[in-house]
Amino acid sequence: MPAKSKSQFKYIWAMRRKYKSKKKAPKNMKWVFDSDWTSGLKYNDLPTSVRESKIDRFFEFVQRLG
Repeated sequence: MPAKSKSQFKYIWAMRRKYKSKKKAPKNMKWVFDSDWTSGLKYNDLPTSVRESKIDRFFEFVQRLG
């Protein structure tokens, strides 16, 4: 799953710099070192923020029904 925003991309790289390797990272941060999060992405092509939530999708679903 690739990063969806600039802030997420920066967070991933900050954690990679902090822990240096997957072996040194705590169990809940090992996902940061998976290459699929940043492979093929350019920072400048990402949006600044993403407004996506389950609530928004639910409201769209309800509107389509009614």
